[in-house]
Amino acid sequence: MWYNDNSFTAAQPLTTVKGVTYVAASSFMNAILGTIAYDAKTRQYTLISRKDVLKMQAGKSAYSVNGASKTMTGAPYTIKGTLMIPIRTVASVFGMTLKSFPSEKKIVLTWSNAPIAKFSVSDTNPYATQTEVKYKNEAYHPGGLAIVEERWENNDAIFDEAGTYSVTHWVKDERGTWSDPYTVSITVHPPNQPPIASFATDKDIYRMGELISYIDQSTDDENQIISAAWKNNARGFFVPGQQTVTLTVTDSHGEVGEFSKTIMILDETLYTKEEFDLKYMEIGEKFDINGPSVLQLPMMAYTINDREQTLIRANSPETMLEEGIYYEDNVNGNVRFMLHNRNGRSTPMKIYILLTNNNADPVNVRLGAVGMAGPNRIVSTVGKAVTGRFLESLLNPKYSYLQIPAGESRLIFQEYSSKILEEGDVYSMFADAQLSNYLDFKVIAINADRDLTSALPTLRVLPSHEKHIRGTFENANRVMYVNQTIGDVKSRMVLADNFVDTRLSGIDKTTGTPVLNVGNYGVVYTIQLGKVQPHTAIGINPRGGHYAGAFNVNNKTVYATNTSILNNPNEVCMLYKTGDSVETVTITFTPANGSMLPINLLFLPMPTH
Repeated sequence: MWYNDNSFTAAQPLTTVKGVTYVAASSFMNAILGTIAYDAKTRQYTLISRKDVLKMQAGKSAYSVNGASKTMTGAPYTIKGTLMIPIRTVASVFGMTLKSFPSEKKIVLTWSNAPIAKFSVSDTNPYATQTEVKYKNEAYHPGGLAIVEERWENNDAIFDEAGTYSVTHWVKDERGTWSDPYTVSITVHPPNQPPIASFATDKDIYRMGELISYIDQSTDDENQIISAAWKNNARGFFVPGQQTVTLTVTDSHGEVGEFSKTIMILDETLYTKEEFDLKYMEIGEKFDINGPSVLQLPMMAYTINDREQTLIRANSPETMLEEGIYYEDNVNGNVRFMLHNRNGRSTPMKIYILLTNNNADPVNVRLGAVGMAGPNRIVSTVGKAVTGRFLESLLNPKYSYLQIPAGESRLIFQEYSSKILEEGDVYSMFADAQLSNYLDFKVIAINADRDLTSALPTLRVLPSHEKHIRGTFENANRVMYVNQTIGDVKSRMVLADNFVDTRLSGIDKTTGTPVLNVGNYGVVYTIQLGKVQPHTAIGINPRGGHYAGAFNVNNKTVYATNTSILNNPNEVCMLYKTGDSVETVTITFTPANGSMLPINLLFLPMPTH
C-alpha cells in the first residue's frame, strides 16, 4: 500500500471475494489516521475517522454509521486474526473518492487530510482607533496531527480606519501540509462619538414653588443613549437664588456626555412646599409631611358594616424553624387564605394547602382572586407585591374549579406550592375560595425534597408563636361609610389601629383558644367616601413604621409607593386627587403583609390659585 509516495506493508493483501474487494481494517485505519477498537463482549468493531463512527461485526452485512443502521455489499470477515472490510463501504462512509483500475489490479483512494484553519473574532463590528479586536485560533487537524505553523493576514488588534477588512488565516500540520484559507469579514465603523447631553427648561426664571419642566434634548450618533442621570432637577425650588441642574447621559459603549444649566429662583412664592406637593405629586409617589402634625388633624367619623367572609390567617409561627402543620380547621362557604412566612432554616422548604373531603358526596371548590409574592428576602418587597396582585385580581378575578371526591384530598394553589423557599426567603399569599360543603384543610411546610404524601403522617401541629397570629375569623370583609363632607378642611381616618378600627375576633382551631386579629391582616376593607370636595388630595400615611402596600381607588390599583416604600410617619403616598366637582370615592385595601400598622388616610385640600 502507498500513502502518497511512501509505501508500507498491509496486514493482509487486498482481496476480492465474490466481486467485493476487501482491505485489512487495521492497515486502512492507520493510513487515514483513524482508530479501530474491538469489544470482545459484543464482538463489535468500532472504526473512527474524524467525526464519523462506523460499527460492524464479522460475518454480518448490517452496520451503523453515527448510529444510523445500514447494509453493506458483502460482509466483513477475519483471516489470521485480521479483520477484512469492504473497501467501497468504508470509503463511502469516510468521505473518500474511489477509482478502480482493473487492468492494473489497483484501487486509488483520495481524500482531504489537510489541517483545518478556523478562528473566532471578539467583535466583527469594531470602531476604528477605539475597539480592541481579539482573535481566538480554533484550527485543528481532522486526523489529530499537530499544527506546527500559522499565517495571518489583516489580523489587526485595532483598525486605524473605517472600512471592510478580510482577515485570513492558514495553518500547516507536522507533515508540511497547508490548510485552505479561512476568512472572516470585519466591518470597521468610524470612531464612536460620545453622546451630547442637552436639556431645556420652559423658562429661565421661576418663582419659589413654581413647576419647572425639563425637556431632555440629548443626542447620540447611533441613537444609543442607555441612561440619563439628573442632578438637582427638582420640580420646584423653595429658596431664592441660582440653581444649577446637570444632566449626564451614557451611550451603549460607555461614552459619557454632560450638560449643566443654571436657572434663577425669585424671592417670590407661588406655592409653599406643602401646596406644591399636593398640586403636583403624581399618584403612587410620596412626599414629606410633618408627622406629629398629622395627629392633630380631626378624625373623620365612619360606620362599620362587617360582611360575611371566613378568614384563615396562617401567620404563626411566622418564621419556620421546623417541618409540620402550621394550621388546620374545617371550613365551608367563602374562605380567604392569608399566608405569610419566612424560612428560618438552612434547609429549603415548600408550603402546601391541602383540602380533604370527609363527606359522603363530592365537594366543589371555586378558586377566585389570588395574589402571590416571593420567595424574596426583602419583606417589604414581598408585602407590597402580594397586596397589589391580590387587589388587582379582585378587580378582575379569574375563576377556576375543582371537585374533590368523597374521602379524597387535593392540593389547592399549586403554583404556591411549586416554589422553593431558601434560607431567609419570605413568601406570602392572599387567596379567595368558595367551598360547597365543609372541608378539612391543612397548611403544611416540609423540606423541599420530601414527598408530601409520605411525610404527612409523621407531622404534628406546631404551636403558635406568641408574637404572631393564626386563627379562623368570621365577617372578614369590612365596609366603612363616611357620610359627612370630606376635603373642606384637613382631616384623617384612622385604620387598623385596633382601637378606633376594632380587631376581628376569632379562634385558633388547633387549640380552641380565642384570638384577636391584631392589625386585621387579611381583612378586605372597602371605604365609601360619599362627598369628597373638589381639589382634594387623598394620601396614605404610616403611623407605626414602614409601610409597603397597595390600594384600589375607584377600581384602579395604586401601589404605595410606585418605586419605593413609606419609611416612617413623615411620608405620605398620593392615592387620588379629585377634579373640579364633588366626587364619590371608593377605596379597597387589605393591610399589607410585613408592614407596620396603624395607617392614616389623609384628606388634604389642594391649592386652587
